[in-house]
Amino acid sequence: ISQLWNHNQFWEMMGPNGNAMPSELDAAIKDSFGSVDDFKSQFSAAGAGQFGSGWAWLVKDTDGGLKVTKTENGVNPLCFGQTALLGCDVWEHSYYIDFRNARPKYLTNFLDNLVNWENVASRM
Repeated sequence: ISQLWNHNQFWEMMGPNGNAMPSELDAAIKDSFGSVDDFKSQFSAAGAGQFGSGWAWLVKDTDGGLKVTKTENGVNPLCFGQTALLGCDVWEHSYYIDFRNARPKYLTNFLDNLVNWENVASRM
């Protein structure tokens, strides 16, 4: 069930051609990570560093702050009392056809071109 939830959210977290990040999300990310680029770097590192199959996440933690996490297999942030704002599937089936073994390039493409930032902001 967890993996079904992950994928249902994943499709909603994406949109065609990406879109602009709403100002409230931009401010929250800058407050938590210093800059949007630093957030993207941490998110990409979490996804690239996930051994085997799993997910990279931007979550609202139990203290209300934003945090980058990663989970193995089908585990999701709900298991830890966190709110999933953005998740990226880093199972090989998600990227292998287009990116082969270049998971970091897949993550960069995801963040720069595929995220529906309005959907992410709506989860805050």
